[in-house]
Amino acid sequence: MASLATEAREITDGGNPDIFVDVDAKSQEIYGFGAAVTHSSAQLISAMAPTTRASLLEELFAPDGPMRLSMIRIPIGASDFTPTDAFTFDDLPAGETDWDLEHFDIGTDRAAMIPVLQEISAISPRVRIIASPWSPPAWLKTNGSLEGGRLLDEDRAYETYSAYLIRFIEEYARAGLDIDFLTVQNEPQLRNPDGYPGTDMPVWQAAKLIEKLGPGLAQSGLRTAILGFDHNWELNPADAATTPPSEDPAYEYPADLLRTDAARWIAGTAFHCYYGNADRQSQLREQFPEKTILVTECSGSGTHGDSQEKVFVDTLSWQATNLLINPLRNHASAVLTWNLALDEFGGPHRGGCETCSGVVTISTSGEISRNAEYALLGHAARFVPSGSRRVDSFGTEELSHVAFRDPNGVIVLIVWNPTSSDYPVQVGDGQHNVNVELPAGSLSTISWGGGEH
Repeated sequence: MASLATEAREITDGGNPDIFVDVDAKSQEIYGFGAAVTHSSAQLISAMAPTTRASLLEELFAPDGPMRLSMIRIPIGASDFTPTDAFTFDDLPAGETDWDLEHFDIGTDRAAMIPVLQEISAISPRVRIIASPWSPPAWLKTNGSLEGGRLLDEDRAYETYSAYLIRFIEEYARAGLDIDFLTVQNEPQLRNPDGYPGTDMPVWQAAKLIEKLGPGLAQSGLRTAILGFDHNWELNPADAATTPPSEDPAYEYPADLLRTDAARWIAGTAFHCYYGNADRQSQLREQFPEKTILVTECSGSGTHGDSQEKVFVDTLSWQATNLLINPLRNHASAVLTWNLALDEFGGPHRGGCETCSGVVTISTSGEISRNAEYALLGHAARFVPSGSRRVDSFGTEELSHVAFRDPNGVIVLIVWNPTSSDYPVQVGDGQHNVNVELPAGSLSTISWGGGEH
């Protein structure tokens, strides 16, 4: 389904190619591509034989390897993909509180998460980490539960939760793991998570938290950048329907947050792919051109009974345009899929998605399968390193495409051919044009010029 990325060899001079790349029309800088190391992913990877684990992580993250992933997202506490019961780093019996965080402990993460991340960091020292909480500790919430509810609207709650998040970043730094980006709440408009941690965090409350968090990070000497929102391109009608009476559904949550006083502490906005489309990124960019945009989550999935081949084809077909090409054409500086690794049953998971797929599948027998997300990310991560710039590309409406200029001046064009036929096409920048034939239903990466990859 996905064609191999290739360096173009047949080059002609001059003329008007079918897909024209304007190498001088530079847009956003690219940070990288990657996936989430959830606690489920970490456990599966940690349980592998050391040599097998090292080989897989080298394959995925080595800067000169076949994939070259350079970004990771991790949960702060449990998400829906955890092999254990839900947890935070300061859980207490009902009715107890810990305003001074005397019981704060990241011990749960020392079992698998931190060792796996340390191994990845040793392979790829420049890997960037995004951290996202699913829930504050239950004693900091209105309903006393990790599922649903809001952060208490009290000054001491904002101060304590800000200190909790900073403490997490500091503890990770002591383990040799720098957190580059922090989102303050995963999916803040999902008020009723299905059996897993989650928190309703309206715009005004996110702003209050960030007003504490931003100065706190600065005073602690931490360079972690705050990202707002961390939810879908558009408000899902199901989430809008749960808006409390007399409250604003916040259809423009990302922009509304960037209009608050907290904006001075916000580096950019994180998006998920599960509703709407990436055009919303450009709309936000027009209003706030100085803020960066990242796509931090998108999972492939199937229907019970689907064959592995069907899940692969359907996932790649949808993600090629909707997760990779369109978000990058709409100013995304990074694209991350969801779980890096899951088992053959789409787990371990606690509630939530029952048919999600990982970049790789690690079966209970130890067999490793590479999924559509692997193919998708490889087409970008291997050829578009950190520091590349997106440049404009035009032409051939039947094909979806996005172009880049890497730090060595190499031009990289990613093209999706959704048609059922092979598609001969000439691509180029007007001076150097390349004749290629794109296989039917394929994702292709073409590069020319500059130095060698």
